[in-house]
Amino acid sequence: MNKVFQEIVSKLLSASRVLIMTHRRPDGDALGSSFGLREFLRSRNIAADVLVPDPLPRRYSNFCTGYLTCSDAKMIDGYDLFAAVDCANGERLGSGDALTIEMLRKRNFISIDHHKGNSLAAPCEWIEPTACSASFMVAKLLLSTGLEIDSAAATYLMTGIMTDTGSFCFANTDAAAFEIAAKLRERGADIDRIANTVFFSKPINQLRFEAELINNCFKLCCNGRFAYCFVPEELMKKHNFDMREDEGLIDLLRGIEGVVIAMLCHKRVDGFRVSLRSKDQKFPVGPIARELGGGGHDMAAGTTLDLPEFADVEKLMTEKVSALLN
Repeated sequence: MNKVFQEIVSKLLSASRVLIMTHRRPDGDALGSSFGLREFLRSRNIAADVLVPDPLPRRYSNFCTGYLTCSDAKMIDGYDLFAAVDCANGERLGSGDALTIEMLRKRNFISIDHHKGNSLAAPCEWIEPTACSASFMVAKLLLSTGLEIDSAAATYLMTGIMTDTGSFCFANTDAAAFEIAAKLRERGADIDRIANTVFFSKPINQLRFEAELINNCFKLCCNGRFAYCFVPEELMKKHNFDMREDEGLIDLLRGIEGVVIAMLCHKRVDGFRVSLRSKDQKFPVGPIARELGGGGHDMAAGTTLDLPEFADVEKLMTEKVSALLN
């Protein structure tokens, strides 16, 4: 066990009460790493809570339960350790209004993350951008202790690994990912539950929404190598679709034959949210997102653009992607 592991493990196992946080609009990895860590700590008789201020995506709402939705000064004072997982910066950290990143840095605070350019600056941190997921990192950490990991914790951690690797299909899947997954499976990770809850439970309204999105909004350019969609608000309203459910939506575009880079875009209050994916490691989209004020990984990244119209986004992104592909 290396020095970072020793320090984090020591802090976790010596704590009385731990508050676990992740990024806003949590996805499978954010939730898997948070709830997996919570279940492990509770199995060691350590009081641990997960704070999630934002509503959960539907597919996780019956899977991840018993979490906190807000923070206040009195509640915060009851914790002697704060842990952030799968979050790269203070702006995205779902810590609630009563707990800022500046406050956290003055407390007993640890960070476990796999994003490039992590700026949380936690007093104790383990940042590993080559890791396939934060859930992989948490699992690796917990396995290194030699302590028992129960089936509940193993199932959450496996969920995070599976969602962030595209069920072991994406380029971030290395031998270590399979190794850790095998160990979680040995400890009771419920593959059937993960598959049926996360991957095979799409509601009819979403299916109809996706069909109309592809029929009416899908575009190809760069000789068929760049596929993108703008998601109109009226289409979301028509099919009662919430963009909190967009995990995996961009894969409809990524999965098209000949496409190298895919982009999904929708309008938010703060601008146009742009999600990018690449199928070829020779053409990473992470640098584009970071150049435009966003972040993420080389093959999966995103940013928010404060531009007047989608036409402006379309022009900018087409230029950036065309330059990358050429």
